Amino acid sequence: MKQINSNSRNGVIALNILFAGILAAVTFAPVGEAVTVAQNRYIAVPGTVNGLQTGTVYIADTTGQELIAITYDSNLNKIKELGYRNLASDAQTVQN
Repeated sequence: MKQINSNSRNGVIALNILFAGILAAVTFAPVGEAVTVAQNRYIAVPGTVNGLQTGTVYIADTTGQELIAITYDSNLNKIKELGYRNLASDAQTVQN
């Protein structure tokens, strides 16, 4: 068996001590709590509205229970909001 000189052995020992210190720091470091944000889910349905040449898109946020209708105004080159409904409050007004 070949003999290892003391400089190499001391370097390996120092490196192991360094790794052990890093492992201890990572293991015992305080951990922050993760913040979760509700993930919204959307459904978009194309449609038409009487009196409009362009189509309409109805976008429903199923998490927030909201609905919006939008259309594209080619004269202004902008998307226009046609209407908004809170589906949760509408559902509460329905009689069984």
